[in-house]
Amino acid sequence: MSITGNNKCPNHICDGKIKVRYHFGDLDHKKINFNCTTDSYEKPSIYECTKCKIIFSELIFKMENNEIEKNYQEVADNKYISQIKFKRYYFEKLINKINKYIKEDMDVLEIGSYYGVLGSLLKNKVKNYSGLELSTHGSSYAKNNFKLNIFNETIESHLKKKIKYDLIIMADVIEHFKDPFKVLYQINELLNQKGKLILTTFNIDSLYAKITGRNYHWIIPFHMVFFSNSTLENFGKNNNLKLVKILNDPRYVSFGYLIEKLILIFPRLSFIFKFLSKIKLLKDINVKVDLKDLKIYYFEKISK
Repeated sequence: MSITGNNKCPNHICDGKIKVRYHFGDLDHKKINFNCTTDSYEKPSIYECTKCKIIFSELIFKMENNEIEKNYQEVADNKYISQIKFKRYYFEKLINKINKYIKEDMDVLEIGSYYGVLGSLLKNKVKNYSGLELSTHGSSYAKNNFKLNIFNETIESHLKKKIKYDLIIMADVIEHFKDPFKVLYQINELLNQKGKLILTTFNIDSLYAKITGRNYHWIIPFHMVFFSNSTLENFGKNNNLKLVKILNDPRYVSFGYLIEKLILIFPRLSFIFKFLSKIKLLKDINVKVDLKDLKIYYFEKISK
């Protein structure tokens, strides 16, 4: 499929033209691994709207919503399960950073609750916790292992229940949506009048992202949209959400998992990483990764 400036910006309220930012060739979207811990580092071509400045993947034009949803429904990410103790450590750090925004009397919804690690830490801090997760495998794991209230359904389906929330959390999820602009509108509908939104994602305008350019390691097949601080602020305003705070969001992973990723991202240096991977004492060490590109965004619903 050829994508040209004649294609409309995927942001529905924008009439801007699009231009190529990074061209990598034609990606076969039917072979994409949608697991969070994917081993696929093929890169889709990336485009940018000349008007609203949103940056997005070619797959926005190639894949229908129902096709994306089906892929996520079928995700069974056993590698993620093997890393849960390290994920837990990261989410504990995340909660420490956003703790002042979490209150005991809150009804909280996590969109993209995956295997329930964050939910397991949140449920005892708030009045009610619920999760939305498309992966049948992930939602079943969260229910069975963490006893969480998980809805295995889309945001659109959940809206029909007419439940309102004080706080919605999305951890590394917004970039996976084909239509994040619609998602922000739906989030606004789910929040009560003084509702809050906390999301994490990467900043495509960060120094590290600019230095690495087309080699930026978060340009991967299932990331559909790439936000900057300013685009997130603008899209929030368009959906009655005021961006109040931006915090840095370093990650914590096992050394063994980090090495696996480095082999995929830097194949020319794989001989070094493979040597390091053989040192068993290093495998389960917790490693902090902080490239200053991952951020926590805190929004408050604008009172009408």
